[in-house]
Amino acid sequence: MLDFNPMVSPHREDPHLFYRAARERPVTFSESIGAYMVSRYADVTAVLDDPRTYSSSASLPWIYDNPPEVVAELKAGNVPETTVLVNTDPPAHAHVRALTEAAFSGARVRALLPLMHRRANELIDGFTPGTTDLVSAYAAPFVQTIIGAAIGFPPEDTARVHAWTEDLNLLWNHFIPVEDRVAAARRLGDYTRYIQTLIDDRRAHPRDDMISTLVHGIDGHPGLAEDYLHNYIRGKRVAGLDTTRDAITATILIALRDPSIRARITDDPTRTIVKVIEEALRRDAPHRGLFRITTREVELGGALLPKGSLLLLLFGSANRDPAHFPDADTVDLDRPNVRDHVAFGKGLHFCPGAPLARAEIRVAVETLFARLPDLRLAAGYEPTYIASYFFRGLESLDVITP
Repeated sequence: MLDFNPMVSPHREDPHLFYRAARERPVTFSESIGAYMVSRYADVTAVLDDPRTYSSSASLPWIYDNPPEVVAELKAGNVPETTVLVNTDPPAHAHVRALTEAAFSGARVRALLPLMHRRANELIDGFTPGTTDLVSAYAAPFVQTIIGAAIGFPPEDTARVHAWTEDLNLLWNHFIPVEDRVAAARRLGDYTRYIQTLIDDRRAHPRDDMISTLVHGIDGHPGLAEDYLHNYIRGKRVAGLDTTRDAITATILIALRDPSIRARITDDPTRTIVKVIEEALRRDAPHRGLFRITTREVELGGALLPKGSLLLLLFGSANRDPAHFPDADTVDLDRPNVRDHVAFGKGLHFCPGAPLARAEIRVAVETLFARLPDLRLAAGYEPTYIASYFFRGLESLDVITP
């Protein structure tokens, strides 16, 4: 039986073992995931381009689908749950999408650039000579600062907001022990009350941040209902953190492993770093994938899927499909179709935060190599990856800093 479990060996270390085998077969059901695995580029993009047949209502799991003891804690804390953008089908999708694009507009991304540069330099200033983990000492705190500012979280609350975000991730992961999910659900009551104070503040005192846009609306689009606001704010903190953090470290690792790429960065950093970023997004997609559910019986990838079938779209596999990306496992900075990658999705649900994420990755990588041109991997370093249902990211990235 061909099965997939990203939480344990061997797929935790190398999911491409499964992806390669899966692409050679019809779309296959995974007992561990409880969904059909869609692994080929053509099949993944066919699903993304057909929202009528493949509903997004199941894109992310629902926290209230947890066991009864977890749900009891959520109810006790008055933790709301509604759909969010990634789970919203047309026609409701258009309204929420318009607010999201306004919240992450080009003007707002540009307004955050000074903070990006300042935070990157502050973190590098804090490095001590010797071995430094660029995940915990650089990429994670950098992204936490930027996504917090974009949403509207006070900077002094970064640590506790991050802890609550990790709790939300636990509730989406059915591989996590139930007792851990119960504890996480209990803590989300505090998060709910905290978010409500921010909503109340922005209702009275709007600012230039995402929460204000979602509360008040913009350009004729009304604000969101209260329950929707909570879920949306929580979800954006998740979406804007893990993927961008992991894309930063994946990009840096590619550069540090190949002296020829380092040389190109030194000779022409502006153009080269953009190329490395896109190839890293393709080759090491930080988001494992999202779910869809069929609205009718349909044939996909050689399999006949009944109405109501749950699918997991494996972006990381699609991005390494040699049928679309020749020599797909190889790093090629001059790959002509690199922008075809689906690291940010495609079509109706293409990630509206992609411009912000690309800006964060570029500033973090450019600043690091400009400040530390002799940066190198620690002796004996071998990449290991987090146990995660949705994300593909390095546990650490150990380098030698001067």
